[in-house]
Amino acid sequence: MLVTVSSVALTAGASAADMRMKAPPARVVAATSWAGAYIGVNGGVAWNRAKFSDLGDPTCCQWLFAAGAPFWSPNKAGFTFGGQFGYNWQSGNIVYGLEADLNWVDGKAGATLPGLFGTGAATTELNWSATVRGRIGVATASSLFYVTGGLAVGHFRNSWDVAAAVPRRFNSSETRTGWTVGGGIEHMLTRNWTAKIEGLYADFGDWTINGAPGTFASTYRSRFAHTVTTVRGGLNWKW
Repeated sequence: MLVTVSSVALTAGASAADMRMKAPPARVVAATSWAGAYIGVNGGVAWNRAKFSDLGDPTCCQWLFAAGAPFWSPNKAGFTFGGQFGYNWQSGNIVYGLEADLNWVDGKAGATLPGLFGTGAATTELNWSATVRGRIGVATASSLFYVTGGLAVGHFRNSWDVAAAVPRRFNSSETRTGWTVGGGIEHMLTRNWTAKIEGLYADFGDWTINGAPGTFASTYRSRFAHTVTTVRGGLNWKW
């Protein structure tokens, strides 16, 4: 009996020691969900890259600058601030959705122009921009890596002139549409709050206008082109 009791006691002690040495079971962490609607604000820097070209008068001559080649190409950086809203769907770790944003932009540049018939001035300004984009990305833990692309809209004011016996002046105030692509990373701070940083490139194409009425032959033309690069951070609230 003593031998039996001793054996049972030793076995129970060894089992208790094994149980004390085992690590506690790992906690089951709930999967992060990006699905649903969200709204937020953003701010950053937008570079308005413009190209001014003198196309001349096809019925007459080239009066000012080399025909067709850009004579002024500023790349003006300005502060941008605005808001966005969107909706996400999620399938496993793949997240996809739609987002729209509207931003005010402080992007104005100016220069003095040395022309054939005297000095002049040129200015370009990006007043606001907006996008409507699709997004798709991969969620890892509490972060989302995504690419995005879609429609871009922006309002540009351009002007240039050269002082001469016969003034030559061009003015353009245009709301332009184009395309945009980019990407970014978004991090889930809490269940309802996320923060992101993203970069976008937008191309608004080019357009041609004639000279201002009363300055010279209306067939004298100028061409403007714009691309915009934006880097910004944002904060979203999702529900």
